[in-house]
Amino acid sequence: MFDRRTARQALTHAAGDHLVIPFDPLSLPRLLLSAANCSVGGGAPAVSAVHAAGLKLGVLPSSLPVSNALISAYSLAGLLPSSVRAFALIPRPSTASYTTLLSALSRHGRPQEALSLFAACVVAPDAELLSCLVSCCRRASAFLPARAVHAYGIKNVPALAFYASAGPALVALYAGHGKVRAARRVFGYMNGKDVVSWNAMIGGFAGAGMDNEAWSCFQEMRTRGVRGNARTAVAVLGACDLESGRQVHGYVVKIHGGPSKAFLWNALMSMYSRVGCVGDVERVFLEMERKDVVSWNVLIGAFAKSGYGGRALELVNTMLQCGMQPDSVTFTAVLMACCHCGLVDEGLALFQSFVSVIGLVPTMEQCACIVDMLARAGRFMEALKFVGRMPLKPNAIVWGALLSASRMHHNVEFARVAFEQLVKVEPENAGNFVTMSNIYAKAGMMEDAKRVRMMIDMEDLAKPSGQSCVDAV
Repeated sequence: MFDRRTARQALTHAAGDHLVIPFDPLSLPRLLLSAANCSVGGGAPAVSAVHAAGLKLGVLPSSLPVSNALISAYSLAGLLPSSVRAFALIPRPSTASYTTLLSALSRHGRPQEALSLFAACVVAPDAELLSCLVSCCRRASAFLPARAVHAYGIKNVPALAFYASAGPALVALYAGHGKVRAARRVFGYMNGKDVVSWNAMIGGFAGAGMDNEAWSCFQEMRTRGVRGNARTAVAVLGACDLESGRQVHGYVVKIHGGPSKAFLWNALMSMYSRVGCVGDVERVFLEMERKDVVSWNVLIGAFAKSGYGGRALELVNTMLQCGMQPDSVTFTAVLMACCHCGLVDEGLALFQSFVSVIGLVPTMEQCACIVDMLARAGRFMEALKFVGRMPLKPNAIVWGALLSASRMHHNVEFARVAFEQLVKVEPENAGNFVTMSNIYAKAGMMEDAKRVRMMIDMEDLAKPSGQSCVDAV
């Protein structure tokens, strides 16, 4: 019987221990997957050790089951290049080999590479491989190829097997692209008692902004007596208003008990944050047994969006005191809070701390936030100096923030600087010309306003709907 003791013995044998330990090569696939989840020293060394044992025994790369397990094990251990090499060494890859590697590529955020690999394969895809392909298409936003996979599956694979495997991914894909009828049609072929199918339907509607459909689907699932899981609650929470969200909160407590699953309670917090109930966000946060960085980000973001900049800053300090490392999302949320609450000096100090002490590399969005914050406060020269010191080349978001603040403060000098840069960065954006024309007009500089309006006509740019240069003057 294969167990953890057998795994440890095999690893000892693979590492070169001279003890003679009986070892069954047929157990290698299970041993590889166990090694990938090894907590002592990480999974990668353990997988490599079992890989070495397989080579010594002559099982690799000739055995397809072991080679496929090796691809999966290296992927789970975070070594995708080793997965690709293991696949390349298989003399005749099977359908399962392609499925395993495509899943690994998709899992590591490279679905487009997975689709390119499939385009060159010579095996006839089965239901599992087709399901994997649909998932890759969904992650790569490749709608038409997914339709082609669907059509192939209908023609070449028994409907029951095809939809049982690829159905959830197809439902999510069609619903995500707003194809409600197609999603419902696929769902009709699926097992109505399978919670995964319901989750795909609910999540697909919620992701497409079809909140009413998502909520109706959730209620129908419960009416049919299908017991939801944590993923069901997370899916439907994205479509809830306050009333329905409180119902789901009660459902979660009843079905799932205490707040031990962070991802589920993070979704609850996000729902309350979206509807503006900051107190409920904090209450759920305090009830959580295990808080991760996402939990802190949702809480900080909730206070930031509601205008409690000072409280958001306090929470960042508390987060650090608790030993939790902020990430880029934390950085952006608290900078936005400082910007909208006028906490300029606090925001600058925070930016300096996050970059020099914590070591985060600022994004363009975060740099734009600093520029916006300084310019909103009328500190235009500081904003311009900050732009000059940016580690990234300023883009339209940065210059647009400066232009908008210049318009708010009626500052023609700095508006002209921002406008000149915007013309270089995005010359086709007529909105920038309209804004600059309005700034000139309000400053009484009518000739300059007319000159900018003429630039719109000369460049044959379409003015944004709902705006008029004539009205401005």
